[in-house]
Amino acid sequence: LLYGTLNVSLRFVYDVPDIPPTAAALSATRGWIALACFLPPLLLDNRNTNTGIELAIWNFFAQGFLNVGLLSTGSARASFLTQCSVLFTPLIATFIGKEYVGNRVWFGCLVALIGLVILTLGGGGGAVAATASAFSLSLSSGDLFVIGGALSWSIYLFRISILGPKHPNEIQLQGLKTGLVAVFYSIWWFISSVMNTGTGGGGGVMSLFSSLPSWMTSSSIVWIALFFSAIGPGTIADILQQKAQKVVSASEANVILSGEPVFATLFAVFLFGEKTSILEIVGGGLILCAALIA
Repeated sequence: LLYGTLNVSLRFVYDVPDIPPTAAALSATRGWIALACFLPPLLLDNRNTNTGIELAIWNFFAQGFLNVGLLSTGSARASFLTQCSVLFTPLIATFIGKEYVGNRVWFGCLVALIGLVILTLGGGGGAVAATASAFSLSLSSGDLFVIGGALSWSIYLFRISILGPKHPNEIQLQGLKTGLVAVFYSIWWFISSVMNTGTGGGGGVMSLFSSLPSWMTSSSIVWIALFFSAIGPGTIADILQQKAQKVVSASEANVILSGEPVFATLFAVFLFGEKTSILEIVGGGLILCAALIA
């Protein structure tokens, strides 16, 4: 449910009347706000350094690859390709982790994947274009980046299910991971600003030091949305996920987490008054059924 609020809260930020933030700038800003939530317990105990570094790397790749892929891949197609993680996770658990994945979980993965495809087709913005985009057989470089992000997310889920139970304090472990991811995003922001300057883009690296970007000073609602996105889906959700994966397998967790677009759709309906199609209702229902099956 909390992860499902992320896109809704970020929409407030991207819809600012002035120049909206880049993906790198927004990710870095959210990362540092989330880290501030973890600082008190993190300062008391930072012993889980190695584990935090590994989780941070996989988490960064999962989001970073997706952001790069979206530069050349349509959002409907990217949404479908991202959910390849529903199948990647049990494959990784079976062939790398040597874990037993029950038939019900495999069946739940299949039902969830079908539901996500249907939900994607009902996502609006031109049904014909969305259908053609989602089922095109050729894979562009952007598609490969999105699939790489899905694979990284599956590895993250698999590794946290193994490493999480070994560390009793999930707040400190997630805090370390969040801090490292914020550093990675900041480096990405800096490099992209340098490249933007080199190609004659507006703002560039000097905007990081000379004055605050316009989106940071446009409205207080921007910071309310940013703080919520960092505290809710960026902090509390990560802690709950790690606590849950001490007793729930990575494959089951991935099926349940695939309900994120269902909650995102519900929030979009109640907060923005968006209309839902029959395909969205059917797809969302299949995802909920898949979680129950798994």
